[in-house]
Amino acid sequence: MKPPTVPRGRFAPSPTGPLHMGSLVAALGSFLNVRQQDGEWLVRIDDIDTPRNVPQMEQAILLTLEQHALQWDGDVYYSSQHLVDYEQVLRALQAAGQVFPCTCSRREISNHPINNQRQTGDTLIYPGTCRAGVTADKPLRSYRLRVPTSAIEFMDLLQGPQADTLAISVGDFVVKDGQGQHHYQLATVVDDQIQQITEVVRGADLLASTARQIHLQNRLGYRQPKYLHLSLVTDALGIKLSKQHGATAVDNTLAGQNLITALTLLQQQPPDELQHVPPAGIIRWAIEHWNREPLKSFPIATLPTTLPD
Repeated sequence: MKPPTVPRGRFAPSPTGPLHMGSLVAALGSFLNVRQQDGEWLVRIDDIDTPRNVPQMEQAILLTLEQHALQWDGDVYYSSQHLVDYEQVLRALQAAGQVFPCTCSRREISNHPINNQRQTGDTLIYPGTCRAGVTADKPLRSYRLRVPTSAIEFMDLLQGPQADTLAISVGDFVVKDGQGQHHYQLATVVDDQIQQITEVVRGADLLASTARQIHLQNRLGYRQPKYLHLSLVTDALGIKLSKQHGATAVDNTLAGQNLITALTLLQQQPPDELQHVPPAGIIRWAIEHWNREPLKSFPIATLPTTLPD
């Protein structure tokens, strides 16, 4: 597959709830970074977690993007239409001895001594129990990808040099569960390859996933996109804006105000005169003036308690 002739970014929301300010910041950051390079911006609906999907939510997400003048290139990509692609990749990894079946339950992994010092919210470390073979009388729980003992190093365009030894931080990780659902890490890597993504701009909460994705890319012989992880957006109490924490959906009737707030959270210092400019005009200004350097001093962006008038 030939690489694209221009930079290509993407925004990949899950249709599990409406876009909130944190997701708008991620969308805007990815949009501006690639548009300033005269590149393409694609939209992908990450809808493989079927039980959590909300009916018609993808249409609500697309409407929000349109109302905020975030116009994408080409057709919208739906991950659920590529299950065959994920399975082909999984079988290739199995044939190469890189993926193995696992019968360990989450409780068994959690109770293993390797996780004794784990704090609430920490990622469980897989101890490698089924690497050499599964217990015959236990049900299949997942398929896992073997990880190396050496560190995976990469340069994040905002966060700087990164290194993650997966054998220590997570262990062999799940790429498909026992019910047949392909997991996020595998699907994202395959989707990025199919869409020929050259840069991934997203929230810093996904920085920890990057080494796993690079490991998959290496195993599959895929090109590695550039990575840029934006400042984490939190509320005034320091809690990350998320659907799980009940973040408020952005109001499409206040698109201009939303964009000004998002630009401020991205440390872009929009001038006061943009307050009365339509969304398309705000976006034109933002593309022309996009500068990610100020973000390096702000690992966390706190949503103001009052939005601009």
